[in-house]
Amino acid sequence: MHLLTEQALMAMGVPHPMMKEAPPANPAVARFYVDLIALLQEKTAGHRTDAESRQLEDLLYELRMRAMNLEAAADMPAGPKP
Repeated sequence: MHLLTEQALMAMGVPHPMMKEAPPANPAVARFYVDLIALLQEKTAGHRTDAESRQLEDLLYELRMRAMNLEAAADMPAGPKP
């Protein structure tokens, strides 16, 4: 799960601690990883402890909020160029 989370965050433009600079944001790839984690949540329902379920719900909430902010920023028109 952590690998998928790292991939989602990097696709959102969040730098990995091992990287010198942030990668460019790619909202479509970020959404793919968030959707993949949500699919894993669905498929593992009933096979997780309560703590694992809460952790997964919190993780998905945070990723979805970041993805929404990323998509909203991508939809904003660029300012006039000098």
